[in-house]
Amino acid sequence: MKQFEYQLINKTSGRVEHARATAKTAEIARLQIVLMYGRQFEVLELYSDINPPHHILGEIDCSDFPDSDIQWLISEAAKQGETA
Repeated sequence: MKQFEYQLINKTSGRVEHARATAKTAEIARLQIVLMYGRQFEVLELYSDINPPHHILGEIDCSDFPDSDIQWLISEAAKQGETA
């Protein structure tokens, strides 16, 4: 488990923000961030930092996300206008 940090770009203002998620893989972390923030922000494809799990407060904790649900996650993230 690792904490992945992604840059987000506000679709309206262009302002850059950061979001973090602890997950088994970078893909799960990014897709969970897309689910949370995808309507307002573009989530960059590559993570910008990796930390130990739960290193920084304010993260999305998806450490228990089941591998069997990855197709659902991809589908839901795609509804936010993102491609996986």
